[in-house]
Amino acid sequence: MSESVVMSQRLQSLFAKTKQVCFGRYVMEVPAEAELLWGFQDFPGKIITHVGDAKQLSTMAEAYRAEQLAKDKTAEITYFKLEPSSNSIEVRYFPSDIAKSLSNERKHVFVAAGQDLFEWFYGGKELAPLVYGIRARKNTEIPTAPGVCIDHGFVADSSGSFQEIFGVGIDLPSFTDVSFSILSNKDASTDGDPGLIERHYDAMGKVTPTGVTRLQLGKREVNGWKGEQVLLRHDGFEKGVFAHEFLWASIGKSGSALNPASVDIQLNTGVRANRTLAQPSSLTDEEALALWNRLLDGLRFRVNAPPTQTGAPVTVRSGEPTPLTGLWRAALPPDHPKAAWVANGHSVFRQRGEPMVRFGLGLPQDEALVVWTWMGEHDL
Repeated sequence: MSESVVMSQRLQSLFAKTKQVCFGRYVMEVPAEAELLWGFQDFPGKIITHVGDAKQLSTMAEAYRAEQLAKDKTAEITYFKLEPSSNSIEVRYFPSDIAKSLSNERKHVFVAAGQDLFEWFYGGKELAPLVYGIRARKNTEIPTAPGVCIDHGFVADSSGSFQEIFGVGIDLPSFTDVSFSILSNKDASTDGDPGLIERHYDAMGKVTPTGVTRLQLGKREVNGWKGEQVLLRHDGFEKGVFAHEFLWASIGKSGSALNPASVDIQLNTGVRANRTLAQPSSLTDEEALALWNRLLDGLRFRVNAPPTQTGAPVTVRSGEPTPLTGLWRAALPPDHPKAAWVANGHSVFRQRGEPMVRFGLGLPQDEALVVWTWMGEHDL
């Protein structure tokens, strides 16, 4: 938990009105004036959003095909097809005859949704369910279904089986020298990582370096993730003038959407033209700490449903009224001979109050063992 720090009057004014912003599987409360700056969005490959360019689907795909052929005279396009059902075009190609000899086929997908065009540096059968699950959204909309928020879009997914790298920054017009950023990497390698504090000591030594004040070092939990924070003040300008560098990092489990392998959060003051320590801080130590605590405490998972189930799952039995509207998935006890077969069944959609359907097992005693778990609200 964060230590209590009283917010100054100008920070109270900053947070007098707030809003929610979403990125990846997260939602965060920020001041109403804040602008969300998009960085990495890899799911499972890099995604670029072309705002307002949905009508350029064919033009951009054709241009991409021509670009790859122009790079090498031995390049070969192996697949180029419009999929009307998903309003997408996939391009598959070998960039050279050497790549073909190594079976190194590249894949690239363009998807039109709403008014926008999404360019995916990935493809193939693995990507197909995500292509069908993508839709446009205004960046002010906070979806209620499992999946990931991207710039001007949303990709439905409750599996948590794909690589996820998401990075964003927060710009505050009232404090132009303050930067705040988050980077989450679900499948990063954590082998040999000693943790943030140990990395800090390795870089700066155990003795506090000249011109640096260690305001706080220690363990801190954010959104259920166990991590460490290093909060520094750099006194490098003149007497009484300084800037801040606040760091937080966790080491999770590679492949886990609920406890991502790597989450790094940073706040800097004294930033100018994307350069840190370029000017004096506009915030005092107490204000920087208060802002840091307020932003970290406002970060959480957007949906409490698989694969980011942070609380007890919501369940119901066949025939019982459903307590929540959304998608439900059936399961049997793991030692039941039909457990795997039931687990592979499709989810069903039920309105709140409707009786849950029977899965369709032959024996009543088997049907009585079926437990339906809520998977989140359905995006219609």
